Amino acid sequence: MKIFALLILMWGIALPDIVLAAETGTKLKEIEKALDKDKKQRDTLKSKSRDLARDLNRLKAETVKVAAAIQGHEMAVIDLQDKLAELALTEKDKRLLLEQRREQFGHVLMALQRMARHPPEAMIAAPMSPSDTVRGAILLRAAVPAIEDRALGLRQDLAALTQARKQTVEKRQQLASVRAGLDVERQRLDGLLAKKLKLKKSTDSKTLQAEKRIRALVKKSKNLQDLMTRLKADKLKRKKNESESVSTTPAETKKSTAPLISKARGTLPYPAVGRLVGRYGQAMETGLTRKGITIETGVGAQVVVPHDGTVVFAGPFKGYGRLLIIEHGEGYHTLLAGLERIDNVIGQQVLSGEPAGIMGDLKNGPPVLYVELRRNGQPINPVPWLAARKIKVNG
Repeated sequence: MKIFALLILMWGIALPDIVLAAETGTKLKEIEKALDKDKKQRDTLKSKSRDLARDLNRLKAETVKVAAAIQGHEMAVIDLQDKLAELALTEKDKRLLLEQRREQFGHVLMALQRMARHPPEAMIAAPMSPSDTVRGAILLRAAVPAIEDRALGLRQDLAALTQARKQTVEKRQQLASVRAGLDVERQRLDGLLAKKLKLKKSTDSKTLQAEKRIRALVKKSKNLQDLMTRLKADKLKRKKNESESVSTTPAETKKSTAPLISKARGTLPYPAVGRLVGRYGQAMETGLTRKGITIETGVGAQVVVPHDGTVVFAGPFKGYGRLLIIEHGEGYHTLLAGLERIDNVIGQQVLSGEPAGIMGDLKNGPPVLYVELRRNGQPINPVPWLAARKIKVNG
């Protein structure tokens, strides 16, 4: 009887441990399931982020093509505007010359008309020698065909210039229409790009938050029960506050295929189409020396990135307006100032030719883009680094 009572006592003592062990095993399995579920969620978010990054890189490549097309049309528009101005001056000169010739021809024609009104007998009675009379008549009659030919030639030249001007205006209108279509396409791509950027920011942010959340929960939990409580509370909180996070900028997965900038001398695209109105090293009205170049652009002109790099500054800066600074590596930086709108954010990876922003309107005169290239913090002449593409030069 004593032995039986002892066994019952020992069983009563061991029973709580057995129950506790069972509960612990159950909780461990629940935690493992929760952690496994969260890991799958992180993997899904990472996969989605990679897919969006590929889409983003594809869109970036498309925007490079569209921006190049826009700049090509901007250059064509400038050429046509110059041609129109040249034709207008030529037409003015031709009109002036034609009026002068007409005045000269008028005097000659009046003399011929007077001769035609007088019969030959009357010319004999004229107060001049017969030889002078004959000689004058011969000269006047011989001059008529040449005069008429010249007048006809001038009229033909004027008609040709008028027709050429008409054709140029028509082409200009056609280019304006094409450019408008490209602007629409660019706006569409900008919208898609903004959407993809937003989505990628969301997934990247969620991935980082999930990893940080689990580490924090594990670190803060005092025991298994505490961890379970925290995981449950976290789940409820995430459901309640589920929303996109746009606090970080995505890092594109596509690596730059461009050569090092030190190897790209003479190949960088001009950031904008326009007229070079300020050269590196020129003395300015302020008495200072210009440390970059100045390009006068058209209204709303497209500005592009000259070389692959990372945006390290984007925003207003005193004296420069909206400023974009791109780091290219090897100690090189490009500075683009005077933009009306900047299409990049700090930390963003950008490609050569990718849209950087647009220029403004004519409120304060023609839009002007200021371009600097710096090496190890010191300004250097950017022109030798730029490709020998067609750009207008003043002066």
